[in-house]
Amino acid sequence: MKSCPTCNSSNGLRKIIYGMPDGPVDEERYAIGGCCVSDNDPTLKCVECGWKGEFKNSNKDKKKVVHVVELESTEGMSDSDLDEYAKKLWGKLTNDGKGWSDNGDPKR
Repeated sequence: MKSCPTCNSSNGLRKIIYGMPDGPVDEERYAIGGCCVSDNDPTLKCVECGWKGEFKNSNKDKKKVVHVVELESTEGMSDSDLDEYAKKLWGKLTNDGKGWSDNGDPKR
């Protein structure tokens, strides 16, 4: 097993996951890296001292594609209206669950 290069902890290293997990994360194995993903994010974190490292460019061969949705005001929306609005937004961001191809076009 690897140990932290800063504090030598063999229990503190966690694999960093990025994005929006759709459920609870096993905190004994993973650390949350945030929802924004860049070209050179750390892949490991020590939860005991805060060290982050083992960087790798996971997107070096991929074209960068950004999908934008315009947000509406949620002020005054009921809970059921908010649920419907969230489902509508999620559908736009995920191409109704089908995803996107590497060039940014909707998968069919």
